[in-house]
Amino acid sequence: MIKVSVIVPVYNVEEYLEQCLESLLNQTLKDIEIICINDGSTDNSLDILNQYVKKDSRIKVINKQNEGQGIARNLGIDIAQGEFIGFVDPDDWVELEMYEKMYCQAKTLESHIVICDYNKYFEQTGKFVTPHIFREAVSLTKSKSLKVPSEQNINKEIIDKTVLVSPAYAWHSIYDSSLLKDNNIKFSTMRCYEDVLFELKSHVLAKNISYINKAFYYYRIRQTSTLRANDGRYIDLIKIVKLLKDYITEQGLIENFGENFEYFVTANIYRTIVNLKSDEIRHNLLLLSEEVLDKSLLKELQKKFFVSIPLLKDLMLNPLKFKTKLSNLFYYRKYL
Repeated sequence: MIKVSVIVPVYNVEEYLEQCLESLLNQTLKDIEIICINDGSTDNSLDILNQYVKKDSRIKVINKQNEGQGIARNLGIDIAQGEFIGFVDPDDWVELEMYEKMYCQAKTLESHIVICDYNKYFEQTGKFVTPHIFREAVSLTKSKSLKVPSEQNINKEIIDKTVLVSPAYAWHSIYDSSLLKDNNIKFSTMRCYEDVLFELKSHVLAKNISYINKAFYYYRIRQTSTLRANDGRYIDLIKIVKLLKDYITEQGLIENFGENFEYFVTANIYRTIVNLKSDEIRHNLLLLSEEVLDKSLLKELQKKFFVSIPLLKDLMLNPLKFKTKLSNLFYYRKYL
């Protein structure tokens, strides 16, 4: 029986692919399958994959035209046979005990999702940073970060308070295969922000979610990563925000997540706009933002983006300051 299916979307990563695959093939959990979706690579990535197929039958390779990692991951979900599903980006790598520890916790606690911490590896400097994103989760309705218990299921209230606020990625979790397949939880087909709606839906629908405070995953930060390289990502941002808004509205979750949603939108507009190359593109982003933000908030944001970037940066990147400085729950409107 396959316990965990690991899905790896592969595109032009010949320099990193062997390190990734070695970390998966040498897992202490042996009952795994590694589904590699070659997403139209033009370098030697496919040749490397085919060499590994000959070495180990647990590796499966699907070759397809380039459509983006969201579509590649979805294809992997469709063919996965494991009890649980995990995701690894091909330029990253994992600790050898990652999937055994997470699988055992999932079975013991009957968790639909198990989350671990991760390490950021900055390729240019060779430095490692461990964010511990869930050990002290950020909540907009608490003046202090929330202490999230390890190795037990997390109170649903904590999930509601931190979803869309604390950073979340698909690759530092495992997901019950039935949870994803029975609810048709899929990644966005866009090139950027493809995991945001996936994370929200899975966290909303999961019966139990647990956390293990070990940094099992190594996330490589390259200068040529998708978010840094794609200047058209602002269009994807607006698209995903629309989908998020529609989903939380349809599910009757506005009361639970409305404030989190507003933070997510504003923070990501900031993070995107400061990296855009021209005022014209920034202006285009703000115009598109009219579709997802109310007019009064948008008007103030337009002023702040071009008048007081340092002030906005300070607030966007330090969410807890909102609650220490402001008593009004609608902190953006009051402050801006």
